[in-house]
Amino acid sequence: MTPSDPVASRPCVIPAVHPATAALRAFEAAHPFWSNDLFAACKAGWLTKDDFRFVFGQYYLYSKNFTRYLSGLMANLDDDLLRSRLSENLWEEGGGAAPEKRHAQIFRDFLTQGLGIDLATIEFLPCTRHFVDQFLGHCIRGSALHASAFLSLGTEAIVARMYATMVDGLLAAGVPDDQLQFFRIHMACDDAHAATLEDILCSFQMQPDWERQCRDALDLALRLRGVFFDQLMAEVRHRRVAGCLQRIQDRKSLLTPAVADAQLKFEPRTPNATPMYANKVDAMNIDFTVDRAPFPAEVLDARVVRIPAGKANERHKHAHETIFYFLAGTGRVMVDDRWIAVQPGDSVFVPRWSVHQSQNQGDGEMVILAITDFYLTGKALVGDYESTARMKRAAKA
Repeated sequence: MTPSDPVASRPCVIPAVHPATAALRAFEAAHPFWSNDLFAACKAGWLTKDDFRFVFGQYYLYSKNFTRYLSGLMANLDDDLLRSRLSENLWEEGGGAAPEKRHAQIFRDFLTQGLGIDLATIEFLPCTRHFVDQFLGHCIRGSALHASAFLSLGTEAIVARMYATMVDGLLAAGVPDDQLQFFRIHMACDDAHAATLEDILCSFQMQPDWERQCRDALDLALRLRGVFFDQLMAEVRHRRVAGCLQRIQDRKSLLTPAVADAQLKFEPRTPNATPMYANKVDAMNIDFTVDRAPFPAEVLDARVVRIPAGKANERHKHAHETIFYFLAGTGRVMVDDRWIAVQPGDSVFVPRWSVHQSQNQGDGEMVILAITDFYLTGKALVGDYESTARMKRAAKA
């Protein structure tokens, strides 16, 4: 923020919390909403910049309609004093005397400049339109008490915590901090929008069953948003593999003139001078290398594992399925709690997420051709793929 920004010109005042809403805030803080799939991915740093382009492109429909939610509540308020207080929120959301500083425009700047999105190309999913329609409907058609609880404790009060989680994910994805002004504004300690809405909510405190009605509205707002975020994450997983699936359906061959003959043949018995991965830990009797075939594949990934006599590779597990074909060497393979003896010509299947290890018990090198579906699962898994399949750095010698 710069000194000319409307929010930056206000003193930093932390809004007071109404004693009457203490139990409701505790309910909000422990709500299952905070465990949604999107937040889990943000906290772990699992989302890419492209993932965020999709997520916030969809969130744009919610953001650009925010003043409509406030207007819906305002239309339901009988008290002109409460309407005037809420108009201050609308004024600031609209940028005050500087419309170019309105929050919706700052969010558009984040989308276009921070994420490189062409707004004209965004196609909103049915689940996005449903979420916004439901959100707006509760503000317009709900009672003033319902709408004020929905928007205060169920919406504005969660902003700082929610956006802090999103910012962590965006930074981990490589989005520069100077492009995150929209989130920083809403996380600032001087943002009194939530306090205004909470004052409005507490003005209805004498209504019968006030706390239960507030809790129901709060719960509904969080559940609606949580379902929406989970739906976005389901779509993120689909989008990661959608191109591959569409090419399968379109019957498109991956063999193009750009693919060289050398990319169609791999000689696993010839060691690669620069393996894709190698590890040696004498204390754990680990010593091995891994080469990758240069095949232009989208699903199958071929690798060659080489283990010296008397050594083993790491015990590990991963998302892809694997078939081991033993070209040379004798020994055994661990698959979870089972040990399987192997010799040249044998094959062993390793299901996804099974802990496995290969041990060379012979006098010569063990050579294993490993065929996996890594190229597919590597795209599909939302997470740190390498951490599932490699030893922790601290364990290395």
